[in-house]
Amino acid sequence: MTKSGTRGSDEAFYRLAKTATEAILKLVGVAPADQYRIHADTLKSKRISPDIVAIPATGVGDIVIMEFQGYHDPYIRYRVAAAAVLYCIQEQRSSALLPAIIFTERSFRNTALQLNISDTTGHYRLCGEFREIVLEDYTEGQLLALDPRLVVLVPYTCPTNMDKNELELRVHGWGDLVRELYPQEQSHAQVDLLALFLLNRFRHLTREEVVTMLNFDLADTAAGQDLIKLGVKQGVKQGVKQGVQKGLAQGRLQKTREDVVKILELRFGRVPQEVIDVTQELADLGRLNALLNRAVLVRDIDEFVKALHQPQG
Repeated sequence: MTKSGTRGSDEAFYRLAKTATEAILKLVGVAPADQYRIHADTLKSKRISPDIVAIPATGVGDIVIMEFQGYHDPYIRYRVAAAAVLYCIQEQRSSALLPAIIFTERSFRNTALQLNISDTTGHYRLCGEFREIVLEDYTEGQLLALDPRLVVLVPYTCPTNMDKNELELRVHGWGDLVRELYPQEQSHAQVDLLALFLLNRFRHLTREEVVTMLNFDLADTAAGQDLIKLGVKQGVKQGVKQGVQKGLAQGRLQKTREDVVKILELRFGRVPQEVIDVTQELADLGRLNALLNRAVLVRDIDEFVKALHQPQG
């Protein structure tokens, strides 16, 4: 089957898995994830090839056969099963093996047929289940709490009809987080991956729009220009940014506040009431997004409290 309409998502996923192997294996529930090496594998049958094969470097643990599924394919589970069996035969392996499918959308999983093959008598059958992840079932906060390097997959947690002005701000924040997480020599490649996943998720966007979102000066966006016309500190980038934030729906502000607290709870357990109170009082979306990023990066709750009380530059 030809993978049509993927806009390079398979190749992008492989590149992500190579640079953030541990994060991807965490996503499919493999531990300890830091003891795996990862590579793409094409089996001798050209029609049956998994996206990713992860092999435990120590020889202990499951071999993971992963497929990144970004389109409708009723036989995806059959293909993954066939790839797993062929891998075992060709590599002459009989050790533990974990087939995993990462669906970008719920609908792709819902249209996939269950692996269930039997003879007419019902006496002989082949059936199976897989480790399956649906990125749409995660929130941005949940994915970042699992591992901040999964930020490049965060577009799949957002509705495809998200308001374009809000999407611009979100993408800007994701790009900043990528650049903070990775050294300069790797960050450009990771931003490119984020762009590919954005194009795959939001089909109405053009490449030029995505490039602008990832590298934009807020004053150059449509939202920023509209606010300038309304008299928001013309020519001052910070003033435009604050004006955009004030114009955002209160619901978006509240959701970001909740995401900050939720990530801290997932990482450190109980969150001090002081942190909750101060976070709830914040009405600056830029500040909240910065704290959301800090929540996934700080080493402990004390470091977050320090960042919370730092004056905004």
